[in-house]
Amino acid sequence: MPRLLGLLVLLLVGGESAADEVFFNFGGGPQFGSDQRTDNSGQVNHTAGIDYSFYRHNRSARSALLIGMSYTYMGANSTEFDRIHAVSIYPQLSLYPTPGSWVNNILPGDAEPYFFVRALGPSYISANRLGARQQSRNFAFQAQIGVAANMRLSGGRQATFALSWKHFSNANLFSDNDGIDLPLVLNFGIKF
Repeated sequence: MPRLLGLLVLLLVGGESAADEVFFNFGGGPQFGSDQRTDNSGQVNHTAGIDYSFYRHNRSARSALLIGMSYTYMGANSTEFDRIHAVSIYPQLSLYPTPGSWVNNILPGDAEPYFFVRALGPSYISANRLGARQQSRNFAFQAQIGVAANMRLSGGRQATFALSWKHFSNANLFSDNDGIDLPLVLNFGIKF
C-alpha cells in the first residue's frame, strides 16, 4: 500500500509534465444489445461531459500516457431510469503515426492526428440502471477509443477534435453487467 500511495503522489506532483487539457464532449446513439421486445424502437443513449487530463508522460515521439478525470452525463429514451451521472479517473494511451504516414497527408496544415484508448478507468455511477441496462453496483469502469487531431492555434494554444466510442461496465466483477454504450461521441478540447 505505501508503494501505491508513493506512485500516486509521484504522478500527481512529480510527473513529467502537466497535460492541462480540457475536453467537452457530447453524442450518443443506439444501445448495443438493447431488448427490442420491450421497446420497439430500442434503447438510444445520449451523453454530455467534460474531461480534464492533468498528467502527461511522453513515452516516445509516437506515444504518450495521460491521466485525467471526467464527468459524464448519460441519458436514455426511457420513461424510467432515464439518466446517470458518472465521475471517472482514466488512463489514456495516445499513439501518433510516423511523420511520413498517409494519415498525416489527409489533414490540413500542421494538424497532428492520433489514435487514443482509455481502459479500466474506475468510475462512480450515480445509479445502477440506465433504461433497460443494469449494473450490480455504483462502481464501473470507463473505456473509450477514438481518433483525434491536434490543431495549433495562435498564442501557443492547441485545439483538439476527436471522434470516439465510450462504454461503461463493471468488467464482470459483479453479477449484473449490462454495459452502457455511447457509440458516437464528439470531443472538442483545448490545451492551455
